[in-house]
Amino acid sequence: MANSKSLANLLASTAVASSLAIPFATLSPAAARQDRDKHVLILSIDGFHQADLNYFVAHRTCPNIAALVKSGVTYTSASTTKPSDSFLGTIAQVSGATPKSAGVFYDDSYDRTLYSPNCASGPGAETTFAENVDTDSSRIDGGVPNSLLSANGAVAISAAHLPGKMVNGKCQPVWPHNFLRVNTIFSILHARGYRTAWSDKHPAYDILNGPDAFTLNGPGRNIDDFFAPEIDSDLSAANIALVASLGLKSTAPNPTPIAGGSFTSSIGGVECYDGLKVQAILNEIAGRDHTGMKKVGVPAVFGLNFQSVSVGQKLKGNGYSDPQATPSAGLQSAITFADNSIGQMVETLARNNLDRNTTIIVSAKHGQSPIDVSKRVTLKDSTVIAGPPGSNYAFDMADDVTLIWLKDNSGTKTADAVKALNAYGDTGIMEWLSGPLLASNYQDPQKDSRTPDIIGVTRVGVIYTGGSKLAEHGGFNEDDTHVALIVSNPQLIHASINAPVETTQIAPTVLKLFGLDPDELDGVKLEGTTPLPGLQFRWN
Repeated sequence: MANSKSLANLLASTAVASSLAIPFATLSPAAARQDRDKHVLILSIDGFHQADLNYFVAHRTCPNIAALVKSGVTYTSASTTKPSDSFLGTIAQVSGATPKSAGVFYDDSYDRTLYSPNCASGPGAETTFAENVDTDSSRIDGGVPNSLLSANGAVAISAAHLPGKMVNGKCQPVWPHNFLRVNTIFSILHARGYRTAWSDKHPAYDILNGPDAFTLNGPGRNIDDFFAPEIDSDLSAANIALVASLGLKSTAPNPTPIAGGSFTSSIGGVECYDGLKVQAILNEIAGRDHTGMKKVGVPAVFGLNFQSVSVGQKLKGNGYSDPQATPSAGLQSAITFADNSIGQMVETLARNNLDRNTTIIVSAKHGQSPIDVSKRVTLKDSTVIAGPPGSNYAFDMADDVTLIWLKDNSGTKTADAVKALNAYGDTGIMEWLSGPLLASNYQDPQKDSRTPDIIGVTRVGVIYTGGSKLAEHGGFNEDDTHVALIVSNPQLIHASINAPVETTQIAPTVLKLFGLDPDELDGVKLEGTTPLPGLQFRWN
């Protein structure tokens, strides 16, 4: 097993990044007067490693991303959250919080105080906020007609599919935005009258609105334009036709339907899916809503996630060709699509005279592991993780990390479970985090309802799957967490910063760009998250 001290140091990297001595440049009076005219565009290329950025810039295959590097600051030692799940990675970027204060450990996790949907069982329930909460996840509109035209895509969520909590003896659904324990940049900017927008892969990304005491049984309201076509919907002729019938367009060609497949079943499918969100951003840059049908003004802060690269890394027959991160043809197509899309956004910003007062932030919710596919080992968590704890097992989440919740964590029961896991054989785990080591970096699971009792850090290459995926995310390893991070603006002084930073630092940076106090973010106050260092503008 790995040394516990080294792993504790790995987990403590946020504190290192937060203590960097390089200050964020103070905004000049000229910049301050332009606060209301500024815009921030946040782009997550899911799975985009720093190694990918190095490769694509060196081989000149991503000219648009390379141009952002030249007109901005690149952070070569940026890390995402640990665990490195999509939910956590996005929450980190817009809240400044890690799971310790956000209270979210995965899109599929567990809460000891909540109930299953409609409070059919509990307390103690799996809390899943993905395609499962849609009214009908087989449809790209989530099963709600015209949700893709709505200003709030979370209307596709069915309250009957949400976890429940008991309030005065009655079952109340827990909406994603109220599951999050901290506020976000969207709530702070929205409250000041700034327009906000976001596009993501499930209606469940309603969570990014942040808590809203006035909206307990309905979608959050801090994102003014929330576009969330369901990525796990069927890659069918019916869904393709549905999009066309609504007048929505993708920047990529229509894909070939795949019976039994979703939009992640092919590179063409996921590029067409991402192209819907790219077109939404282009419409918003032009001052319209995501549909392009209504004139509403350019959002102050907006963005999207690209799924195409992540799919290209995972899909059988694609991935990387060697340990040096040379992409396969499919993965190269995916990154070229993302690069071309960014070029379209930059061109549209310039055409609308918005390029000089729009800061573009490019990063990733998570990396993907392994880059070296020869290290790939697949295991079934239903056997090697769920089995050893025996009757005290409650729930686990495993991709290339494993999070374990026990029914009873009192006394020595957690230590007994770890002992049983160690005695089992090959679980794929390099080190188990539990007890004081876990509680020092998260919350104490004996006091917090959501913190796992045990976290398993896998060997590089281990994936818990019975399928054919080449890679996965969620873990603590370099390939999972070392992501690209670029902050670009034509008026930024170009720099490359090698000191460690975290993607949680994006959120306070955004507020600072608008001349607002980062301490308005709960995650910043609780975790001491600082803005990204070394950003110096030549405002004019």
